[in-house]
Amino acid sequence: MTTATRRSLTDVPDILYNVFHHFDVHAMWYDDNRSAALCDSRRSLAMAARTCRAFADPALKMLWSSLPDDQPLADLLCTLGIGRGDGGWAVRSFLVGANPHGFLLPPAVFGGSRNFCFRFFGFVGLQSMSISIPGDPRTHVHWARFVEYASRVRAVALFIFEGPKWSRLWDELQSAAGGITILPMLYTVTFCEVGSRRAVTPGIFALIPPSVGKLRLPLPPSRLDSSMIRTYFPHIRYMDVQPECGVEDVRMLAGFPTLRCLSISVSFAVLSPNLILPVLGTLVMEGSWPNLTTLLNSAHLPSLHTLSVAGWEGEDNASKLAMDAIQCFHAISRYKSITNLSIYTTYTPQHQYGCVEDDIPEVQGTFDGGLLDTMRPLLSLRSLRYLATRLPDYLVGTESDLSLMADAWPDLVELHLVIWVYEGWSLAYIPRSERPYGGRLEGIAHFARKCPRLRVLHLPAMELAEESLGAVEFPSESHGLCTLVIEKVLFPHGRADLAGQMSELVRRVFPRVASAFAQDQISFEKEEFYFSDDDSDPGEEEEEGQETWGFVKGASGRCDDCTKHMWLRWRVAW
Repeated sequence: MTTATRRSLTDVPDILYNVFHHFDVHAMWYDDNRSAALCDSRRSLAMAARTCRAFADPALKMLWSSLPDDQPLADLLCTLGIGRGDGGWAVRSFLVGANPHGFLLPPAVFGGSRNFCFRFFGFVGLQSMSISIPGDPRTHVHWARFVEYASRVRAVALFIFEGPKWSRLWDELQSAAGGITILPMLYTVTFCEVGSRRAVTPGIFALIPPSVGKLRLPLPPSRLDSSMIRTYFPHIRYMDVQPECGVEDVRMLAGFPTLRCLSISVSFAVLSPNLILPVLGTLVMEGSWPNLTTLLNSAHLPSLHTLSVAGWEGEDNASKLAMDAIQCFHAISRYKSITNLSIYTTYTPQHQYGCVEDDIPEVQGTFDGGLLDTMRPLLSLRSLRYLATRLPDYLVGTESDLSLMADAWPDLVELHLVIWVYEGWSLAYIPRSERPYGGRLEGIAHFARKCPRLRVLHLPAMELAEESLGAVEFPSESHGLCTLVIEKVLFPHGRADLAGQMSELVRRVFPRVASAFAQDQISFEKEEFYFSDDDSDPGEEEEEGQETWGFVKGASGRCDDCTKHMWLRWRVAW
């Protein structure tokens, strides 16, 4: 009798690569909240690489794919005997631990805390490094090992101003090795700085090959020499600028004709210079509504197809903010080539001093108009395939007209209309109750008849009337909608028994999602506000003056896609 050979996890390397890919090692130095998580991820990958030979390559590939700075490379050169440190102490203190391949690796590349200390305390007193052998370093016995590790690097953060002394090493190494590309697979560079000094770190650009396509700037673009950036980034395609951009910053961005994806925050009160980016396809921007409008009106973006805007509330009343938002939507409507649009609102960023957060002034009043009154300029974007809006309730006074939306956007594949109840942060703020901003439930039939490609439909709270089922003109053919999310449905007072009518309406309009809206999947709550733990049975007698909301249980009552991808800043693969 024979037994089947049992395969171990190490026999299936693809699984290991997939598992290790979930460790977050991408160096986002300007996000202090992620420092601990990054350190833990790098430490875990290092432990995996030391566990066995089968784990080594997948773990090291992920570990070296993104470096927090260039110190791991410098330490590796010294570990292999190709370089040396003038001071000596740093090299000796990190020559511990052997990897499964039998040679020493510096713990700094395994997530040691020393790199993060550099960011907070600078580089004062650190030694310089240099090549330890005469002639061409490529003749060294361990050169192939250095190339193996350097070829794994896809992203790195570099201190562009007043960086560490060892960075001079890269100019020396490149010159001695005949002008080689030190990091041949590098594609993403993050520039960072310590303090506000202007001296460029010597040798730092020797690490940047011409093939780099992504640049993150946690500092104003105007702090850099535009000619220098164009020289070392001739094929730049993606740029993510973290601080707010003024007029000079926007003027500098106009000098990158190869940009295809740009993420910025705008902050200027005067007309910006013309922003001409002929091949820019994706623009992610945030700021006050007037600033966003100014930039969109002055820009020339003939290839724009994906746009995400995040408007800040400011301190105005609702009517003023609504008018500003409408002007911004008019500016958006100039770009008829847009196929993917995300519109998001958020609290205006506050500058926090100390440990006490300032109250955010609440927006006073509401806009005397409906969702369509706000979004009407967007109806001219006939090519839309993805539309996501997340607007506060103060911009929406009455229900929306789903029929006009379905007419305007026949090619829609995904539609997310989210209305959130605005809550101020001051102690005196009184929250408002939610209303059926999505209109009558039978309105979903408009999308079934007019949007044949629609696969995801997410609507805000809606209303069910007794005559809803009889008022629907049902589509002649079965629709292929895969996901229907309706946050909640308002039933007539005392008519929770109409849950069966709601289920039947959905079944006849969108048969593929009917099971999620079955009568037994609907729960009822008698509550003034959106959230409640008081579930009631449909047959219970309702108190006078309370509204009955019906909630769909499970995934059809929430939109997980909105949680992950509502804001296109996170949809863009930086």
